[in-house]
Amino acid sequence: MNKKIKILIIGSIGIILSGCGAKQYSITYNTNPTGASVICQGINKGYSPLTLYYTPDEKQWDDGQMRTISCTANWISGARKTFGTTWDLKKFPDGVMQTLQRPSGDGYSTDVQFALQVQNMKYQQRQAQAAEANARANKKAASDAFYQNLERNNKLQQQNYQLNSINNYLKYGY
Repeated sequence: MNKKIKILIIGSIGIILSGCGAKQYSITYNTNPTGASVICQGINKGYSPLTLYYTPDEKQWDDGQMRTISCTANWISGARKTFGTTWDLKKFPDGVMQTLQRPSGDGYSTDVQFALQVQNMKYQQRQAQAAEANARANKKAASDAFYQNLERNNKLQQQNYQLNSINNYLKYGY
């Protein structure tokens, strides 16, 4: 193989593998009351509490500080508040949670009721995910049992064939 091609291939593999070990940094966006929509650059990421993962570069880790895009908590009542965008990687090297208090004003009871609805929805989602995981596990167990029985039947058929061959040999001489 041409030496230039070898160097190109090895270099490409190095570049690909260098990105594989990048450490992620988790930021949990929380609110009080919970259930506010977390909007980041106009994109609804979900309801609080919500964890997003970022990948700081080497310089950010060395500097101990990371900046993220702006995210806002939007409560159902229309109340809004913006999360911080600068994170101390040295003080919180494994991730951080920021909790925003809802601004005072009308609609607080509406936001609390909605927070309960969001909690119920998340609980139902977890139940559905658990049921799906259980169904997958049951399906796999049934499939495994089917193939084990199939293998046992094949062995029994082989043994039966061998016994018939021995029986025919003893009975008929062939």
